[in-house]
Amino acid sequence: MSDIRFGTKWAHADYGLIVAPYAIPMPEPQTNFVEIPGRDGALDLSEAFGTVRYADRIIPLTLYARAPFDTLLSAFAADVHGRRMIVIFDRDPNFYYNARITIEDAERHWGYCELSLECRAKPYKLEQFETTITVLPTGSATVTLTNKRMPVVPSITVSAEMTLTFTIVGKDYSVTLPAGTHTVPSLVLLEGNTEIVITGTGSATFAYRKGAL
Repeated sequence: MSDIRFGTKWAHADYGLIVAPYAIPMPEPQTNFVEIPGRDGALDLSEAFGTVRYADRIIPLTLYARAPFDTLLSAFAADVHGRRMIVIFDRDPNFYYNARITIEDAERHWGYCELSLECRAKPYKLEQFETTITVLPTGSATVTLTNKRMPVVPSITVSAEMTLTFTIVGKDYSVTLPAGTHTVPSLVLLEGNTEIVITGTGSATFAYRKGAL
């Protein structure tokens, strides 16, 4: 039997709800096509800002409660209705969704109740654990950061002043960081590998969370 975690509690294991079969749809890409008279085909501006963006992911769910269910429904609604929380599906346990939950209907029948939920989630599902990579340069070192589909800016903690050199979408950057924890807005990890050359001596730790479709 499938189970779904809402926040810290599981629909079946903690509430005793039965999870009906469900599908998790893909988020709709925010495309932008412009028709130009005299041109064959539309002008595609979907990636005009560097990457395709996506709308929220709408996940419909149906849960069943056996009678007596009034106390159970009140407790479940108090915990989830209208709230934004982490949602984890047991068939994909390495990722979570950041979603706002709405109980759209509670249809009562003889002996059971049918709950209709909408989970309005951010488009990317996120890995449960952050990726953390530590490098110990002695003069210089090179590190390769691997990312999934969601662009992300890592946090960087350096023990001493260090210079980072990297290339993003064909543009070269060089940034000098004092000791401490920083984010560098130009260091956006895209899908695939990003190579960074570190100049300095000490430790440099990169931390980021990967997101997938």
